[in-house]
Amino acid sequence: MVILNKIHIVAITSLFIGLIINILPAAEFLVPIKPPILLLILIYWALAFPNYINLTYAFITGLIMDVLLIVPLGYYAFCFTITIYLTLIYYPQIRLQSNLNKMLSLLVILAPYFLMSTVINNALGINYEIIDVCISILLSVIIWPGLFSVLRFIRLKYIS
Repeated sequence: MVILNKIHIVAITSLFIGLIINILPAAEFLVPIKPPILLLILIYWALAFPNYINLTYAFITGLIMDVLLIVPLGYYAFCFTITIYLTLIYYPQIRLQSNLNKMLSLLVILAPYFLMSTVINNALGINYEIIDVCISILLSVIIWPGLFSVLRFIRLKYIS
């Protein structure tokens, strides 16, 4: 029972830090290519503890992002939930892969997120450049190994 509480406390704390990083203002040229750090942290915890960090976490985190970024309610909630659903479906295969293959798997998992995001942006009339979307996906995949290592260190230090 104590381990279960530690899992939730550490996961929620890291998600809160990711939320702060996501909503921090960035330079004008960096805003369109900013990777979704909060989603990457959520993917890590879903891979580490798929029975505890699940679709509920994704939906609630997405709703919080919707409210904080003043977008239509359900925008991030829908995108985060679908992405974590894909992660939970394929997590047994992803966990057994090498780091390079994990990066490629992350690329496959993030592609529907960015596709849904661009479709919703089109429907809402929000301007975006497709090259910025591609750069954001690549940045997400590039920072994944570092973020994975940091979160793994935190998990081993505070949960085990």
